[in-house]
Amino acid sequence: MNTGSNPSVDAFPYDEFIDGLEEAIYWHNAWYSRGMRQLLFNSPANEDLLARDAHLHCKLAGFFGYLPTPPGHEELKSQIEDLHQQMHALMREALLEAGQSQSMSEDTFDELEEAQASFFITLHGLFRKVMEDKCAAR
Repeated sequence: MNTGSNPSVDAFPYDEFIDGLEEAIYWHNAWYSRGMRQLLFNSPANEDLLARDAHLHCKLAGFFGYLPTPPGHEELKSQIEDLHQQMHALMREALLEAGQSQSMSEDTFDELEEAQASFFITLHGLFRKVMEDKCAAR
């Protein structure tokens, strides 16, 4: 058990945060898969994929709004929130583009895939750092 002098770190709900982050990642991955499926098979997209504010209704946004930010990781959380909003905007753009022309441009696909990679690498970085903090706090 950590007897350090930073009560905000000692009191942080690491287990709840880690469990919630894992679940939020699962649901966001499911959202992304649904969007890709609709792009690949030219099926009509649901409002949760097309709404301009869809990122605010996503389980990942709900997770970040529910729990406090891990101490010392405010900037990383902000980067994730920006990338999250970008992911939703790019998926919306890709679906609207595909709906108008029946195919998505290669540039749009590349942007979406790059955003997806950056988003999940950054999420993984937060997950890893919070796990390290949890171990250090014990």
